Amino acid sequence: MADLNSLSDLQLFDLFKSGNVNAFGKIYDRHRTPLVVFVNSMVKDQDIAQDIVQEVFTVVFQRAQSLEINSSEHLANYLYRAVRFKVFNAIKHEQTKTNYLESIANFASESYNQADQDVHLKELAEIIEATVQSMQPRMREIFNLSRKQHLSHKEIAELLSLTENTVSTQIQRALFVLRNNKEIQNSLLLIALHLLQYKCIF
Repeated sequence: MADLNSLSDLQLFDLFKSGNVNAFGKIYDRHRTPLVVFVNSMVKDQDIAQDIVQEVFTVVFQRAQSLEINSSEHLANYLYRAVRFKVFNAIKHEQTKTNYLESIANFASESYNQADQDVHLKELAEIIEATVQSMQPRMREIFNLSRKQHLSHKEIAELLSLTENTVSTQIQRALFVLRNNKEIQNSLLLIALHLLQYKCIF
């Protein structure tokens, strides 16, 4: 077998997918430091930069078999896109988490009893989250990147090395699952009935 140092990133990645863990270690050694420098230039914190890079390599290690990498440049571009997304997501995480829950009830009336609204919306949010967690891993991942992280289909496709059509199909299937969930349907109906009942009083 050729010396790992003489192999390109693509050759190393293919070798790793064939079961050679040392090949992945060589990819890690080549890219870790420049990636940490890149991330640190954005977050201005060496420890956070190292954590983000480590998380990305962990994900690549776990998803290697499903990643469609066709060149050494493609792999490098994937790594830099991945850490950049991690940085952006870390920055807006708390805000997006709140917005995600609030967006579930955009249709609700301002005059709807706030106490009842909070209870029912909390229940609905919990049902939706449980349904999302029960989805197939790839579908759940794509759906969360779209709805929670607000990434476009193109951005998700680039991040996961998928086609935009695959991303679109997975999101549509996820929405189908949510729309056809009886608990979600019943919860939405309950909110609507309370809203109508409250308005009829006046």
